[in-house]
Amino acid sequence: MQTINWQKSSYCGEGNSCVNIARVPADWRKSSHSAEAANCLNIAAPTPDAIKIRESDDPDVTLTATPATLGVFIRAAKEGGFDHLTDSQSCH
Repeated sequence: MQTINWQKSSYCGEGNSCVNIARVPADWRKSSHSAEAANCLNIAAPTPDAIKIRESDDPDVTLTATPATLGVFIRAAKEGGFDHLTDSQSCH
């Protein structure tokens, strides 16, 4: 049985709505806020320098980012940096 080493995001503070990352290859985790939904965000961190993200409804497509880059993206999203985007501008 493989030991999973979980790490909480340093940007979470003491809140409960945090991203937790497993630093093992191919250990995809679903957000605890997804409940039983089919369209969930999965995340894995196979190395300290790479975080992989995928949508559960299209698991063959993954995004890889460094922890620093992902942190910048998350902060920008929290601050409303992408609020000007609309569905008509999305890549669906």
